[in-house]
Amino acid sequence: MVRRYRVSIEESKMTIDFIKKSVDYRRREVAWQKKYDRLAPKKGDLAPDFELFDTERENSVRLSDYSGEKPVALVFGSYT
Repeated sequence: MVRRYRVSIEESKMTIDFIKKSVDYRRREVAWQKKYDRLAPKKGDLAPDFELFDTERENSVRLSDYSGEKPVALVFGSYT
């Protein structure tokens, strides 16, 4: 059984407008990705060295301190 739906002209215009906006959004996002993807680290790239301090700012740790020893995982976020 085939169901037929009546769609008003206004609903058709809204659908067409939505599709146009979606296509435009996608186009902008692809352009942004092409622009900035080349700047992103590639697989196998070494991370740049950096220094972090504990919460009291008494002790520091550098990424290079662990170079070649073991894998390092960086976790960003709040644990409060």
